[in-house]
Amino acid sequence: MKYKSLLTAIVITIVFCSVGFSQFLAPQNIDEQGRVTFEVKAPDAKYVKLIAKTDPNAMGAAEYDFVKADEGKWTLTTKPCRPGLHYYAFNIDGFECSDPWSQVYFGWARWSSMVEVPDPKVDFYLPKEVPHGDIRFHWYHSKVTGKVRKCLVYTPPGYDTAASKRYPVLYLQHGSGESQLGWMMQGKVNFIMDNLLAAGKAKPMLIVMDNGYATKAGQDDNRGASWGRRNSAFTELVIEDLIPNIDKNFRTLSDRNNRAIAGLSMGAGQAMRTGFGNLDKFASIGAFSGGSRNFDIETSFNGVFKDPAEANKKIDLFWFGMGDLEGGYQGSKDLDKTLTEHGIEHVRYECHGSHEWQVWRRHIHEFAQRLFK
Repeated sequence: MKYKSLLTAIVITIVFCSVGFSQFLAPQNIDEQGRVTFEVKAPDAKYVKLIAKTDPNAMGAAEYDFVKADEGKWTLTTKPCRPGLHYYAFNIDGFECSDPWSQVYFGWARWSSMVEVPDPKVDFYLPKEVPHGDIRFHWYHSKVTGKVRKCLVYTPPGYDTAASKRYPVLYLQHGSGESQLGWMMQGKVNFIMDNLLAAGKAKPMLIVMDNGYATKAGQDDNRGASWGRRNSAFTELVIEDLIPNIDKNFRTLSDRNNRAIAGLSMGAGQAMRTGFGNLDKFASIGAFSGGSRNFDIETSFNGVFKDPAEANKKIDLFWFGMGDLEGGYQGSKDLDKTLTEHGIEHVRYECHGSHEWQVWRRHIHEFAQRLFK
């Protein structure tokens, strides 16, 4: 191998500004058409590629070849990219790696590089000069898993000063291969809520973001286990551990009408199974880009929808969204048609985009405005 060390001999430089936890900076090398320019210094490399990890069309192509320039530098400029946050990786002579000079986010079951392409038409997820809430890291012991776990809790502006005020709670889940950090880092849910609250468009609420992977104590949950096995105890965790712990340690309104659950992709399925399976605990359920596959009005979720009048009485809000470029788009339309034909109250939302964070940002923005009303 020509390289003495992958960490020292491969110097990779991307010429856009990093996006920090609380910053949202437009990189200088993203032009008005959304084309991004990259540079990599790898003088001994035979080839360098950029691999798009989100929907390939989001970055204009599934992959790009860098062109070798002077002094061992490789450069490329992409085609126009779709506005939003997109996962990518470098491939250098067959070695795929994240970009060590970019902001990394936990996705694809690892820390991955992403590029934020600004959207000139929307700013609802950008930090503004409004009162800001907090994101708190909360540790608790789970009897179900037999482990100490960490969740994130968004508290709205004024939570610490309004010492007697209690709040409704939204339990919000990430997607497959991501973690409880996703809705904060990729989704910017705290800024979305800050802006909605400042505009009077949403009710102040707590948002709890836990890791969607949970297995019972003693069960194998190593990397070799299937994804399905690794989240098999999630519902049990939420009901037996998470909700009681949040109600004990935060000022919550603990009745079902003030508790909701939602999630994206894998988290959408978890939200529907947990919510519809425990309507004594939840009155509102949101599914973002998932959860509607193989829906049957008679049998799905233990037949909760087979009596429409009873379902409408128990469920305050059933909201589901889908991007128009997603594989589940038609399934979402079919679910909407079935529910409508049976007189089941619900809200279906669609927007432009694929299975990506720009779509899910829009979902939580719309869903939060309807909660707890």
